[in-house]
Amino acid sequence: MKVYYIGLSVSTHDPALAIVDQDGTILFAEATERHLQYKRAPNCEPDNERLPSLLKEYCDPDAEFVAAINWRKFSVRFSRLLCQLGITSATAIFNSSDTDVRFNTPYSLRTKMINAFAASMYDRLGVGFTYAMKLGFPRSRYSIRHFPHHLCHAALASYTSPFDEASCMIVDGAGDFGSFAYYRYREGKIEPVAEHKGFASLGRYYADMTWLCGFNPDKGEEWKVMGYAPYGSLDSRCYELLKSIFTFRRSRIHGLSNKTYQEILRKLQHWLDSGTLDTANLAHTAQQVFSEILIEAVRNFYQLCPSQNLAMAGGCLLNSSAAGMIEENTPFQKLYVPSAPADDGTALGAALLAYHENHPGKAPGKRFGNPYLGSKIPRVKMEQVIRIAAIPNLEHFPGTIHTETARLLSEGKLVGWIQGKAEFGPRSLGNRSILADPRPEGMKDTINARVKFREEFRPFAPSILHEFGQEYFENYQESPYMERTLKFKNEVQNKVPAVVHVNGTGRLQTVKAEYNEKFHALIRSFHGLTGIPLLLNTSFNVMGKPIIHSLEDALSVFYTSGLDVLVVGDYMIRK
Repeated sequence: MKVYYIGLSVSTHDPALAIVDQDGTILFAEATERHLQYKRAPNCEPDNERLPSLLKEYCDPDAEFVAAINWRKFSVRFSRLLCQLGITSATAIFNSSDTDVRFNTPYSLRTKMINAFAASMYDRLGVGFTYAMKLGFPRSRYSIRHFPHHLCHAALASYTSPFDEASCMIVDGAGDFGSFAYYRYREGKIEPVAEHKGFASLGRYYADMTWLCGFNPDKGEEWKVMGYAPYGSLDSRCYELLKSIFTFRRSRIHGLSNKTYQEILRKLQHWLDSGTLDTANLAHTAQQVFSEILIEAVRNFYQLCPSQNLAMAGGCLLNSSAAGMIEENTPFQKLYVPSAPADDGTALGAALLAYHENHPGKAPGKRFGNPYLGSKIPRVKMEQVIRIAAIPNLEHFPGTIHTETARLLSEGKLVGWIQGKAEFGPRSLGNRSILADPRPEGMKDTINARVKFREEFRPFAPSILHEFGQEYFENYQESPYMERTLKFKNEVQNKVPAVVHVNGTGRLQTVKAEYNEKFHALIRSFHGLTGIPLLLNTSFNVMGKPIIHSLEDALSVFYTSGLDVLVVGDYMIRK
């Protein structure tokens, strides 16, 4: 009998669902926020009403199913107990935008609240899965397995990496017991090395810095701190205070007591309120401290678990500015970060763990960790639009859509670009993208104002043909998932000012034909017209919303923003 592994991330934020077949092939992986169009989908079930249709699309109805959960049973039981004790009544504190209320909430209570929310969701977990089994697959057998949270992160990082062996490091906000976990990966097996228990959490630290800077980490606005940081400068007084939060002893990272930490937060808030600390300088200093602590933690990990290769995951690895510093500043020679390093990725990690539990020691084939694992827009949807909607200026360019789009991009048009299956993870990698010419100096401001409707300091990514990476970036590293930020060479910055951040950096995407044939062909065509081997690439959404999911989502953004062109497969709509 065939067996399918259904990975479910049931964290309180970024729930997700993944499907792996009996051969270990990844069939589907997607964050719940896409389908619901609800940013980060807090406290939502991953196995919602669409699960039966997904299982019918990807699975054999007579198969056996294993639901793999991204938290161990102990965490779930503890969370349910907290729910029964009424801890969820503290929801107002956790969601409060009042900095004093948030910072005066003990970390232990905040952790309990998170667990309580997880338990609340777990009580609903399996409803959609069980419904799908009983109504859609009545002859199928199914079971549920639980895995440690950080091990799920490690499975995604290790099994989708190009490495036969690697050291694997998880840096998260919180896991089952702590926020740092270390593993060794070899011969298809993941072995635990160490897990730090206690307060030391770079994820919590950065979330609190996000609050202090005036942004909301519960809405995923840590990105704004990264984008804002280059506009400030180092504040020595703030630097010394923040550096004191973390210490290293015997290769382990330690944090201050919650009481002392709260005092630091209140002192920073006082400096901000009194005008003696500038918000941009706080962002800059907080980012520098984050990077320094992460680099030191990686160096210490190397002493504990040496290897040429490092696989990393956890929400902190979405900090591309810090990730771009790891290869140059640590003994590890190669770094791999998956396309979905945060909690949505643990759905796929859990499914892969369940598969390898049934196939011990079987290593995945050496292949590119394909990020294009989400939903696709059915062709019938486009046919309905053509037949019913009577949209003007709709054209069909079978086989030549990339050349026609490249021409319009070279003329300064703003293009919504949709191809194939959606990317798994928070970044658009050429299948759900808004694209533009990187040469005009004012292009960044134009897109922020006309399309994204977001702060003017937010930068955009350069998607570059791999063969030109060395020409454009100092110490070039491949970055297929936009997972790291690198420094542009001085001599090319004036060629592509729209994708060069104020500090001369760019969060790049390496593009190869083997990764994404259509996107590669588009950039190659643009290069042929302009001599520039890269495009400005940003996610196909507006601020505060997830990346578009359906054709209706795409049309809504297209007609209510400043986009000039919408491309769906080989079809093009122009305003």
